[in-house]
Formats: sequence, C-alpha cells, structure tokens
Amino acid sequence: MRPDSSALRATYDRRLPDYDRASRNLREAIELLLAQAKIANLAVTARVKSFESFAGKVDRKGYVQPFEQVTDFVGIRVILYLPRDVPPVLDMLRKEFDVIEDEDTSDRLADNEFGYRSHHILLKIREVWASTPSFRGLDRMYAEVQIRTLMMHAWADIAHKLDYKSKEQIPTDIRRRLFLLSAKIEEVDQQFESLVENVEDYRARVAEEAAKRGEFDVTLELNLDTFKELIAFFFPGREAHEVMTQDLYDQVTSLGITMSQLVGAAKSLKQIEKHLLSKVPNLAAQAAFSYALDIFVDGFSDAQRYTPSRREIINELIKTAKR
Repeated sequence: MRPDSSALRATYDRRLPDYDRASRNLREAIELLLAQAKIANLAVTARVKSFESFAGKVDRKGYVQPFEQVTDFVGIRVILYLPRDVPPVLDMLRKEFDVIEDEDTSDRLADNEFGYRSHHILLKIREVWASTPSFRGLDRMYAEVQIRTLMMHAWADIAHKLDYKSKEQIPTDIRRRLFLLSAKIEEVDQQFESLVENVEDYRARVAEEAAKRGEFDVTLELNLDTFKELIAFFFPGREAHEVMTQDLYDQVTSLGITMSQLVGAAKSLKQIEKHLLSKVPNLAAQAAFSYALDIFVDGFSDAQRYTPSRREIINELIKTAKR
C-alpha cells in the first residue's frame, strides 16, 4: 500500500534538514577533493529533490517504501572542462565513498544516435565520514553524482529545453539536425582537450630544452607560455601566482620588453638574489622577477606606483648591483 500524501509530506519535512546538510557538506567535500587533486572544474553544484518531484516519482513508479526506494534526494553535479578529467574524478569518488551504482549514459547510445551524455554514480557516505561532525548521522544517506564536461552540460541543457524524452517523439528533420549538433558538441570536447594537450606539450618542450642547455633560449617567441617557463626556469620551487603572472606579462608586452631583456634581467638578479630575499623573504616567483625587471630593465620601474618601502629596496638593490 502506498503511503498517503500527508504522511509522505510529514516524513519528507522531518528528513529535509538532513538532506540539506548532506547536499551542502558533500558539495564542499568534493570541491575540496578536486582542489587537492588539482583538477580544474567549472562548478560543483548541489540540490535537494523537491517534495513535488519526489511525490511525482513515487506515484509514477508505484513505490511502497519511497524513502528507501528513492535514492536521489541529494544530487551533486560536477562540471569539468576536459573529458580526460572524468576518470580521475571517478577514481577519487570511489576511493572516498561507497559507490553503489556507476553508469556512463553514453553507453546507452548507438553510434548513430544523439543523446544526453554524462557519468552518473550513486554513492553512499561511509561510516568513517559519518564519524566527523559535518556528516554525523548521515551514514545511511545516498547521493547521485553527475559528472559532465562543459560541453556535455551545454548539450544536456539544450536537450532539456527541447523537452523530447525519446528520439521517436522528434520530427525527422529536427532529429537529423540534433544528431549533427550532438556530434559537433562531442567533437568540440575532443578538440578542446587536444588543444590543451598541445599547449602542455609546447610548454614541456620549452622547459626540457632549457634544462638540457642550462640556459633559457632568448630566440624563443615571447608569449604567455614561454614567459611562464622563463620564470619557472630562473625561480624554481617558488610559489606560482597565475593572476600576477598574467598582469606582469601584460606590463612587459605593453612596454615592448624583449625576451633577451627578460632573460638578462633574470640572470642579473641571481647575483643579488640573497640580498633581495633578506629584504623581502618568501617572494613568489613572479614577484621576485618583477624586482629583476625594476632593477635591470630601463623604463620598467614606475616609482609613482610603488610604496616608499619598495622604492627604497629597489634603489638599494640597484646600488648593490653596480658594486
């Protein structure tokens, strides 16, 4: 016998705080795990199934024990940039949680079909997690996690707005166009990943050549990638700061500074770097390089932008370099 609507609502409302807590804490935990694994992502979102959606599912499926049979009260969506990042995320979740179900929805599709592509897993919070304050009392809680790339997410949103539940519902002409669009979106995913890999290979070749030669090639084209590798070569082991690097690169290019000047400034700083670090310890690589440019590249330093203490350090280091 199905539970009546009022009893269903009362139980749902009583459990809702746990669903909310589980969705919020799982989202935060997955965000932290992604950050620790250095897996770039667009977003991690969470939702709790509404009572209306829950009741409708119970009615459609004819569930008699709905709170045991419905396992997607908590839903998490992970949107990644690259297809290659999906397997590491799956491995990470399998390591941290009990995975009950695991499905790649593209496996449902024939080669000549378009459709919704995503990776779905149903996970259960482990007892070890439930021993922490954030997850206490949630050891029997399930969550459905969808893992998509940005392109998969775009397609899913488009498909959702069209509101077709199966290909048989779609007019033939529109079906052909949807198939073409689906194929193009999948191709964009692949091309984007290929482009990222090409950039990584390019930067790796620059770094390997510099390491082999023991010096940085001043004949290289100056671009953001060679600029990053130049800094990494001269300031190894230092913390990298992406925004600072891009700002510094924009400043360099706006002033027309050449690769030869950059390499010369970095080399020259090595002679007085200990003195710099005695004045300003724990400098990020980009910050140290900016001091090199201030000291050794005419026209780079802008006294009006600097604090009195920075101007004093730069003037002192210029004197030190001339000795």
